[in-house]
Amino acid sequence: MAAAETLHQEEAVLLATALVDYVAASAGLQALFIKGPGATMMGLRENHVSADVDVLVRPDDLDKMVELLGGRGWLERPSGVSVVRRYSHSRTLYHPQWNCDIDVHDRFPGMEAPPDGAFYTLWRDRQLLVMATRSVPVPSIPAAVIFQALHSLRAMDDARHQREYSGLLQWVDASKHRDIVDLSVELQATAALKPLLSDLGIADLPDRQGTVSEEWRHRTSVQGTGTAHLVALLESPWRAKPRLLTQTVFPSRQTLRHEDLHMDESLSGLSRAYIARWRRILVSLPAAAWKIRASRGR
Repeated sequence: MAAAETLHQEEAVLLATALVDYVAASAGLQALFIKGPGATMMGLRENHVSADVDVLVRPDDLDKMVELLGGRGWLERPSGVSVVRRYSHSRTLYHPQWNCDIDVHDRFPGMEAPPDGAFYTLWRDRQLLVMATRSVPVPSIPAAVIFQALHSLRAMDDARHQREYSGLLQWVDASKHRDIVDLSVELQATAALKPLLSDLGIADLPDRQGTVSEEWRHRTSVQGTGTAHLVALLESPWRAKPRLLTQTVFPSRQTLRHEDLHMDESLSGLSRAYIARWRRILVSLPAAAWKIRASRGR
């Protein structure tokens, strides 16, 4: 394949989607393509060029999917030292000759139903869309609305997510309300979708029950490096705090490579990487503290 610079990112994402679908189908795996180009084709978001392919597979198929793509040159991004590890829901792959990533999910945050059951529900109602001349499975329209809403609601302090959420509200008409509620109940996503249901004016419909999970509270509060490190320090026992603080100030090279795969590992390059990291954390701390305080007041 030619160098990545010859592909526009939008083309790369569509071609990578077709590739993942081909690899999955050839191995007899079910793969559902979420968010991204499919959401744009359905009119659920603005014409935004995706940076990656998001694909949802059965939990038991996650390792196999990563292995199959690895056989075609896709490598797993270094995970670094994650400060909030217990809610992992995807594995990110990159290819030296492609200018997009592939995120292989085994579940989706905000959907509290058992992941295998949630996948069955989503796969049962799937539809097909053509990407790079290949018909690929994508969620039904009600499911796609839920994916987009959960994706936006996780980071509503981001201007693009605010725009996409506002656009989603304008697109969803009353005829779709019942299907969205029914599916959100089946996926056990009504608690996380409370803002959406309220904004759509369907708060009085039945079966809208439950409280948000600890994971969802983390995901809506931990946005950015500074917030994640603050959460880790606050929640860790006192004996672990010195180690976590050291990892924050002087992370390993693997952690730095997670932030920049092409990092200059000379002494001067490492110094620049450390300084850039410290600056990002310091700048984000005031907003991080406010967000954590707000999330814990819910």
